[in-house]
Amino acid sequence: MNVSNEKTIFKIIKGCDMKKNFTLFLAIFTILILAFFGCKNNSTNPILESIESAEDNSVVEGEYSSIFEFVDDEGENSSLFAIGKSNGKDNVQKVELALLPDCATKTIDTTTRTITIDFGTTNCLCLDGMYRRGKIHAQFIGPYRQIGSKVIVTLENYYVNDNMVTGIKTIERVQQYKWSIKVDSASVTTQNGTISWESDRTVERIAGNSTPLNIWDDEYLYTGTAKGVNRKGVAFEVNIDANFPLKKKIQIGCASTFISGKLTIENDKSDTLKVNYDPDNNEACDKKVEVDINGVKKIIYVR
Repeated sequence: MNVSNEKTIFKIIKGCDMKKNFTLFLAIFTILILAFFGCKNNSTNPILESIESAEDNSVVEGEYSSIFEFVDDEGENSSLFAIGKSNGKDNVQKVELALLPDCATKTIDTTTRTITIDFGTTNCLCLDGMYRRGKIHAQFIGPYRQIGSKVIVTLENYYVNDNMVTGIKTIERVQQYKWSIKVDSASVTTQNGTISWESDRTVERIAGNSTPLNIWDDEYLYTGTAKGVNRKGVAFEVNIDANFPLKKKIQIGCASTFISGKLTIENDKSDTLKVNYDPDNNEACDKKVEVDINGVKKIIYVR
């Protein structure tokens, strides 16, 4: 691929609205990568497989971090577990919502110590711009603020942007504002195939600890490992750089992805892709990501 053609492609990219023309951008990006590496008529291109693994990991990672934030917000702000009051109807109480949109409801069963977040049977537009339906069940073992307490999270007919999400999440508080989080048997079923995933993470809340009733100033750091199989059946492993943990800021327009951090993805064919969520070092909510594919760096925008 000659230099003039490459410059022409990037002029086209620069003139596009990335949010509205991501498909066009991804197509151009794919052409550029294929041309750069001289791949012709190769339906199992390792570069594309690495990109798909990165995208699929981001899909599952993003939603399971959102599930944690829903549960963490409700656990921090509910005192009903300690009080154990009942409204006389199966020991279940309906309570006011905080982080959740108006189309979602929340109930607390004080007998089983379970919070159920119900987004309904039709798509519910949430504050992070995602459409959800179905239920999140969170069973609390021990007082939530106590070190050593656990929460077991399961999903029931749970969909995000019409993609079905399954899995079991175990949250254990290891420090006052730090949790060990394991996800088992997770999957996301899309029109293009099913992603399977599991992870072993540590999550730390680094901002918003003094304002438990306001989640919109919360910030979290994620470290740890994950592994899965992407939509095309390619296995991959993910390692977050311990020196650059993934950072998530809970703000409208910003909460659906990470604003900084680095990770490495390797597939089962020993291909490597490095991801930098903050290539401009400004922690902007712009979904701009730098990917390093076998030493070649490019900018993409996550969906």
